[in-house]
Amino acid sequence: MRFNSQSLLLVFGSMMVAVWALPLIARNLQGEKWILEEYEKTVTAADKNVFKAKLKDVQLGPLLSTEGLHNNGIYSMKGKYKGKSGDDIVLKVLKSVDDEAYAEVKALKGIGEYVDSGMFTVKGKEAPVIIMIKVPGSVLSDTPEYKKAKTDEKEKMKEEAIDLMCKEVAEVGKSKGILHNDNRIENIHVTMSGNKVVSAKLTDWGAYELYTMDKSASEAEIIAFCKKHWTHVDWFVQADFE
Repeated sequence: MRFNSQSLLLVFGSMMVAVWALPLIARNLQGEKWILEEYEKTVTAADKNVFKAKLKDVQLGPLLSTEGLHNNGIYSMKGKYKGKSGDDIVLKVLKSVDDEAYAEVKALKGIGEYVDSGMFTVKGKEAPVIIMIKVPGSVLSDTPEYKKAKTDEKEKMKEEAIDLMCKEVAEVGKSKGILHNDNRIENIHVTMSGNKVVSAKLTDWGAYELYTMDKSASEAEIIAFCKKHWTHVDWFVQADFE
């Protein structure tokens, strides 16, 4: 039986989606005693007041990211909002208000990237939104350096980014007690120096693959866990196969 490249791509893509969709126990996350519980389970009644206000004085800029699984896009902002320059913040439009939305706000507050949240009219429709600090850099596969690179160079860039990303996961985990494990390539912003990745920052603090953790876990333990679950193979870039 023969398979063309497009068929293989579809099969591989389906397998990756299936892996990401597996529940906590199936992905063996519970084997790590320092991982405590899914973050959205920490949401309290007090955390559920964050979308009640109607936001004012918000000036939207261009759309930065189109619709995602749980959001209807991320927008840049203009002018100033709560003393912050529009260049330094973004607005995320959520699809609904639920425990995952509450948990995302709580996590952003926990890591110091929260600015505001509430209801705001976007494209003529009122929707729940979160305003947060803009994470510097770009998705690796969107950078000019990656697009121009050869296959072996791309793999090296991925490995560099994952090394830096896992250090960031460990740093945030130990300081904030939050484990970010939704570390797909599109959720990590990198900065480049030539063809070398010099920084990697976490984005998307939605509750999917977000957990509370024991801060006593060692940096080495967290990094090893991160690298076990995220390799250059997991960072699948469809354009590389087209």
